Amino acid sequence: LPEALVGLVFLFYLAGTFTSAVAGGASDRLGRRSVLLGSVVVIGIGLALTVPDNLALTLVGMLLFTGGFFAAHSVASGWVGLIATDHRAEASALYLFAYYAGSSVAGALAGLAYAGGGWVGVSTFVGALLLVAFALSLRMFRSSTID
Repeated sequence: LPEALVGLVFLFYLAGTFTSAVAGGASDRLGRRSVLLGSVVVIGIGLALTVPDNLALTLVGMLLFTGGFFAAHSVASGWVGLIATDHRAEASALYLFAYYAGSSVAGALAGLAYAGGGWVGVSTFVGALLLVAFALSLRMFRSSTID
């Protein structure tokens, strides 16, 4: 694709703006647990759609992945403030530190996965991370008294 067209992919971040707001309202109606788990599932579906060698599916997958990611992030970051009874600012800072540190480490490892297995290697690596995210979401689902 021409570079100008590839650059338009960044418009998919607008999906994150939309889904973050929608996730907040959905959390109030359906509960944070359900929205967080659902968002992780949407990310997984989006990731799966990027694997086949089909431009239309890849673009839809990227849109779903981005929207699901930002929905999950907004629910998780908002939940931290509710769960923390003391030192809420520190809890939020710790969440953001883990978010950015994890993104940095995962990003570097994804580069190694790409070098070793191409896009299938990256998607397998990210899929494994999503399984961890889903398991942690389930743990929060079971242990948190705040929804």
